[in-house]
Amino acid sequence: MRFAAGGRALERLAGAGGKPGRATRVPARWRTIASGIDPWSEGVEVPDQAWLRRPGPALAREALQQTVLFPVTRFVAHPRVIGAADLMHVPQPAVLAPNHASDMDTPLVLAALPRAWRTRTVIGAASDRFYRRRRYAVAAGLWINTVPFDRGGESRGLADAAELLREGWNVLLYPQGTRTSGMEGFRSGVARLCVAAGVPLIPVHVGGTALLMPKGRGVIQRGKTTVAFGRPVYPSPDEDPLDLMARAAEAVAALAASSAR
Repeated sequence: MRFAAGGRALERLAGAGGKPGRATRVPARWRTIASGIDPWSEGVEVPDQAWLRRPGPALAREALQQTVLFPVTRFVAHPRVIGAADLMHVPQPAVLAPNHASDMDTPLVLAALPRAWRTRTVIGAASDRFYRRRRYAVAAGLWINTVPFDRGGESRGLADAAELLREGWNVLLYPQGTRTSGMEGFRSGVARLCVAAGVPLIPVHVGGTALLMPKGRGVIQRGKTTVAFGRPVYPSPDEDPLDLMARAAEAVAALAASSAR
């Protein structure tokens, strides 16, 4: 295309150069030019990197968290922790169920946990996000002790989580499934897991993180956050998971209200 012709084409797209009174036509479809390979389309999901839960990698993870991850998180988020000491009177294993607004939520919760809990807690991470390549899986597992959770096949993810509970691990799962604002969208899968495994559910509220690190963006500012742990919610043997999840959601909402005072 010659420069002059190209300039007239741009004018038409911008609304200039048309006849008076005639609406400018807008292309129904933009042509997309691909450059390079989509990195998320390659390969298949990799399995759980269970070797990262062995003593050696666990010591490396503790060192990385205490020297890098937690100091940086506290510097950015300046968290106020509520109720963490009460966890020492709660039996393990258990399911930790925080609300989820930001990628900053997980390191904040881990930093707030007593060491006796943190070293026995795994994080259910979306397999379609963190386990698409082995290096991503190893990095996530080394930093925050993740295990893959299949959001597409939730029953399979819950079965894997139940096996970890039987092995004595606490499991942190986000009932909302993904990062979202507000207290809506709590799913019953976490409650189903607690009823099936007979373990308590620990309600957790993390506040303020969406302002510091919104979904789809990095850290945009420093600020203050809260991490509040509630009393355990124990399932009844034959309780409907929907009822248990309703009780847990109410507990998280109550923590949000009390920590905002």
